[in-house]
Amino acid sequence: MAKTESGAWFIRMMLKTGRDRVGKTQEQIARLCHVSTDTYRAYEAGRSSPHASIMENLAKACGYDAELAEYMVKAADARAEEWEALEADQRFNALYIALAERFYGEIFKFDALMIPGILQLQGYHYLVVRLAEPGSDEWVDNGWDFKEMRIADIEARTDRPMFQFLIGEAALIQLRMMDEELYQEQLAHLRRWAKKPGVLIRILRGPVLAQRSNFEIYHVGKSKLAGPDIAYSEIVDSSWLIDDPKRIASYDGLRKILWKQAIRIEVYNDDDWRYRLA
Repeated sequence: MAKTESGAWFIRMMLKTGRDRVGKTQEQIARLCHVSTDTYRAYEAGRSSPHASIMENLAKACGYDAELAEYMVKAADARAEEWEALEADQRFNALYIALAERFYGEIFKFDALMIPGILQLQGYHYLVVRLAEPGSDEWVDNGWDFKEMRIADIEARTDRPMFQFLIGEAALIQLRMMDEELYQEQLAHLRRWAKKPGVLIRILRGPVLAQRSNFEIYHVGKSKLAGPDIAYSEIVDSSWLIDDPKRIASYDGLRKILWKQAIRIEVYNDDDWRYRLA
């Protein structure tokens, strides 16, 4: 493919949501950045994408700090070059995923070892995630604040997006071994989520190859504000937003296989978990 469209969509939605948050009009942002109002409107509408050279001023006018401005510049560079995927650190792609959760119509998340972030209870974040991703108290607190923001944004949606969550049973067994009470609370929380309109949750028993154990897929669905279809994947030192249709199709194929093998959370029975550990 010639250009990565995920970067262009990220810029467009960062501008729109940032401007809304700081309470500025399109005319005000355009004036602050010394571009015409029509030019800025084209940025938000997706008819054109701003050059990296003016991205810092646009980000500042929309209330973003230097770190977020740098990410927007990176997205602009990806748009201008022939990339088939947008590689960045996990902080950048977490921002993209947060936007995708607000605007995409069909969302699939799979994790063989952890409960997906927006399904986590606070106790799970501070117990399990803290051990899996050690950091300072401030870092852990900021991580939970970010998850709460994402959850609130999802719950504020007035449309009916479709969510599929696939969770490896290993994540539940591990939690039960660490804290039985928290395990019961988290399991009840998952079942409450599964009662929400458009939400499906399944538990996958059995081993999964490491390279297939964590990925997400975002489809436009019926959303009018979504970006291109994307797949999201992580490695140790980086993460990828993939908008190549052929590669997304391969992820979709794996999703269908794993989904058929999994058990609906409503009927999941963990009474024999000790025997499966043996």
